[in-house]
Amino acid sequence: MNAPIKFSMTANVIEVGTWPDFARGCEREGFDTLMVPDHPGSFVSPFVALAAAATATETIRLGTNVVNAGMWEPFLLAGEVATLDVVSGGRALFGIGAGHTPAEWTMQGREHPSAAARVDRMVEVTDTTRRLLAGETVTFAGAHVQLREAMLTRPRPVQEPIPLLVGGNGTRVLRYAAATADIVGFSGLGRTLPDGHSHETRWSREQIDAHVEIARDAAQQAGRTPTFEALVQHVEITDDAEAACARFAEDIPTTSVAELLSAPYVLIGTVDELVAELRAHQKRWGFDRFVMRAPARAAGAELLEALAASDK
Repeated sequence: MNAPIKFSMTANVIEVGTWPDFARGCEREGFDTLMVPDHPGSFVSPFVALAAAATATETIRLGTNVVNAGMWEPFLLAGEVATLDVVSGGRALFGIGAGHTPAEWTMQGREHPSAAARVDRMVEVTDTTRRLLAGETVTFAGAHVQLREAMLTRPRPVQEPIPLLVGGNGTRVLRYAAATADIVGFSGLGRTLPDGHSHETRWSREQIDAHVEIARDAAQQAGRTPTFEALVQHVEITDDAEAACARFAEDIPTTSVAELLSAPYVLIGTVDELVAELRAHQKRWGFDRFVMRAPARAAGAELLEALAASDK
């Protein structure tokens, strides 16, 4: 029997109408997790939004997709994550990444760090935040994080431990995520393009094979079996997948129609085709989870219903 495929929803509060209604709708439709991105200046505050969603829901998990480690200190971050876990009754998911948007640094008068420095900081922030959440007294002197006998006395999280998601697509991030996190979030994205927001896509089968192999090897070496999750950029239910992919490809110069038809980062086709495609992604790459954006909510709900029917 196939393992269940789960969907998460990532959304910006100001783009979805009434936030409590949106959160309840995602819960009712079977989405496993409601997530909020962390982009200061262009998105809402993730933990405030997630706490609001917690008061409107009962079962859906609530998490960040993903916290930009460059914007946070672990002592403050641990408090935010623990508070979310308390107000949600133990439903928090701690998602973190290295960050990529240059303006998030430069608007604060800071230099945009190199990719290596961003990953270094992410590792330090993630490790020390998890130690604080675990109740440790943490003294740490790293290149990016400094803590001296730091303790998270209150609030203490409900979950022990809070599940960790590490998202990205670089080799070091994938290795670290596979060796550390409960969920490895594959973005399928590469170098940031000159606009500061868009990215090169790495959506060919060969590229995805290589990324998944990196994570599998790291997980095996660490004796772990994390869950793999793909960030889906576009979902479209249509009877003419090739034509829809051709239109979509016009806005993405770093990919092709063939890649769009086979990559887990885009889901375009009929419901039956997409159910088969999701199962194929699960079989080939081990993707048991898929993150969708708010515009795809209705299509995601339809696919969840079809997946459930196919499992019976």
